[in-house]
Amino acid sequence: MQYITTNTQEFQLLDNGIIFSRVLPNKYLELEDGRENLKAVATLAPGKRVAIVVDISQAKGISKECRALYGTKQCAEIQYAAGIVAKSKFSKLLGKFFLGFNKPLFPIRLFSDSTMAMEWLKTMKDDEKK
Repeated sequence: MQYITTNTQEFQLLDNGIIFSRVLPNKYLELEDGRENLKAVATLAPGKRVAIVVDISQAKGISKECRALYGTKQCAEIQYAAGIVAKSKFSKLLGKFFLGFNKPLFPIRLFSDSTMAMEWLKTMKDDEKK
């Protein structure tokens, strides 16, 4: 397994090809953080789109600009599905806010458990090969 840690997140490429990520405690994601995180995902899976689990349970927040970045074609060229894990009340609110105001170009769902997110991602297929 491969690992990358950025200023705001940890990323791990699992044996099944899915990337597991978690936002580091009390981090607020700005646009530059989003760019750095997308670069980390692309580095772990060069030349292909991946499914990703992102645990936002300990996140402090995310800027409007960073949320917008995650809804762009640039992000969709790297990821084909995302399972967002939110365990705390605040992170669930953050996740619902993201899903309500941003329209990513790939399937994305909110979960309270990473196992459920992983199982859902295993059913997703990358229909648009790079």
